[in-house]
Amino acid sequence: MKRFSLTILLFFMFGISFPLASFAEGNRTITILYTGSVKGTIDPCIACACDKNGSGGLARRAQMIESIRKGDPSVLLLDCGAVFDDQKDTAELHLQAMELMGYDALNLGSPEFNFGKEFLEHARSHVSFPYIASNLLYGGSRLPWTQEYIIKEVGGIKVAILGILNPDDLAQLPDQEQVKGLEVIPPDAALNRLLPEVRGKADLVILLSRFGAEKTLALVKAVKGVDVAISSGSDDQFLGKAPENTVLLHTLYLGRTMGLVKISLDEKRALSVSERRDVPLDSSVPGNETVARLVEKHKKAQAAKLEQTQNELLQLSPEEFMERYRKEQTEKGKGEAR
Repeated sequence: MKRFSLTILLFFMFGISFPLASFAEGNRTITILYTGSVKGTIDPCIACACDKNGSGGLARRAQMIESIRKGDPSVLLLDCGAVFDDQKDTAELHLQAMELMGYDALNLGSPEFNFGKEFLEHARSHVSFPYIASNLLYGGSRLPWTQEYIIKEVGGIKVAILGILNPDDLAQLPDQEQVKGLEVIPPDAALNRLLPEVRGKADLVILLSRFGAEKTLALVKAVKGVDVAISSGSDDQFLGKAPENTVLLHTLYLGRTMGLVKISLDEKRALSVSERRDVPLDSSVPGNETVARLVEKHKKAQAAKLEQTQNELLQLSPEEFMERYRKEQTEKGKGEAR
């Protein structure tokens, strides 16, 4: 009986001490890669770079992510939102490419609702990464195919990821029928409710924000418990002083670069940053072959669709052409007015 009691005592002693001792073995480090406000851009942006071959593009980004992962197994890949533009097939392409790249989470921005919540729900079944929506409700409840936050362990660090939507952005969508019933609650109220919960589960808390730099800074100051905040609502730099022990980051428009930050936690879980930069995606970065083929397939489908439309228009009489044009403009006007 004494031997049995001693065994149980040792089990509980070591069972309790193992988690507490995990950080005592040394610093834990993760690399966070992040994008945002890509807005449907699939090719390198020529206007965004001095290089005639442009900067960014899905294929280059995929190749850079693959290259970084080869040298660093502890990578977290996030998008702050506004991935879509106003073309549904381009939205589908982006989600497919993000799945191939191995994204860990997507914060929903207002452009993601350009085609209605049904489109997002259907697309969610074809990707493995979750949609984050910490301050979005439908009919008073969370949309069942979104998550208020996720907890993911990377490099021995438990990371909580939250994401907030800018209510002004959602109100400016051309077709308000697509967002009927959606309610964006004030982000500070949502975060004040969620942060105490996630702080008890995670070593590191990341906030993905669809607000600009200054509003994100003000929000982080107003709430307590955010370790890393990534803004994607504008190209603005953070000008104000960050709260102590909080890292403030921002993304650049149209995916022309990819953000990278390397964060370590010591045995006391104190945070430090060893690397922080925008990763260039210029012509020196080759395109990933798999994603490049996906993009090329998309372009061919687009060209075929355009050719079909042109052929249809050529078959119309001048009167039929004008009638079709007026109908399309009327429908467009209704969308903008809503």
